[in-house]
Amino acid sequence: MSNNITGTTWNEDPKDIIVLVNRSPRNYILDLPSGRVRLDAGRRMRTLRSIMKIRQVKDLIDRGDLMVEQ
Repeated sequence: MSNNITGTTWNEDPKDIIVLVNRSPRNYILDLPSGRVRLDAGRRMRTLRSIMKIRQVKDLIDRGDLMVEQ
């Protein structure tokens, strides 16, 4: 008897998905509830829109260091 799960276990709503882009020349360590994530200069990260509620991320977006792409 197998307990393997087939198919997807988590279905996100496509409108809740964003791409967070580091437009600055600096690398950042983002302290997220799920753990620390490094976002290097010029790199992008596909993530949920709710990341923009995190103070550190919001401050970097407001400063123009990070940008959000749909």
